[in-house]
Amino acid sequence: MENIAHQIVGTWRLVHSIHVNSDGKKEYPYGEDAVGYIYYSNSGHMAVQISRKSRGESEDLARLKKDYLAYFGRYELDTEKRVVRHFVEGQLFPGGHSDVLERAYRFHGDLLSLTPTDGTHREILWQRIGNDKREQPR
Repeated sequence: MENIAHQIVGTWRLVHSIHVNSDGKKEYPYGEDAVGYIYYSNSGHMAVQISRKSRGESEDLARLKKDYLAYFGRYELDTEKRVVRHFVEGQLFPGGHSDVLERAYRFHGDLLSLTPTDGTHREILWQRIGNDKREQPR
């Protein structure tokens, strides 16, 4: 677990958030040019924000829910199942996410792929940013 914990700690920039329909068509829930970051600390805390890049002012909360995702909390790694669990403590829209979000993880060089284990066909792909020194896991 120490190696995986060491690999996941740090800041990651969004590459893409994709949903693949049953007919194989790709959809981008926050647009093809979405921006975002996810952060995993060595103390077991995480935070994520994803935004539609080309969004303007919005007074319509229903629209904002489709344009912006943000939550934070604790996380734990289950190396046997190869999943990371996000324990949501706060979120932009209360009730928008369950209290525990489970994501299968895969590493490919400086890329981290997270796929929900809820049966949906989604992938959130992240790239480690900069040459930041990775915090040592405790």
